[in-house]
Amino acid sequence: MLDKVKKPATTKTAFDMWWSALPLEVRQINDLAFARRCFRAGHVAGAKPGKSKFTFLAGRLVVSVWATNSKDAARDAAIELDYRMAKAGKRPPATGWKLTPVADNA
Repeated sequence: MLDKVKKPATTKTAFDMWWSALPLEVRQINDLAFARRCFRAGHVAGAKPGKSKFTFLAGRLVVSVWATNSKDAARDAAIELDYRMAKAGKRPPATGWKLTPVADNA
């Protein structure tokens, strides 16, 4: 366990470039871990303009997809669930997926 030394990253990530561009006062009063989570959330939301995150429950499986409307989201969720089943070596249900939307605040 002790012989596995993790080397630090040699390239600067987008977060590192953004963090170093902030004024020193801002960096001193903010927590680095919290700033990283905020940056990631903003990056994910900004990378998908016009799309919303939809979460569905199919039996015990939970799947989240980004789509413009609920119809496209249900279609994408069914495709994702089919992919997961094929990856596990199982067959999807013959009658199709019964998708139940999950509330965001639940």
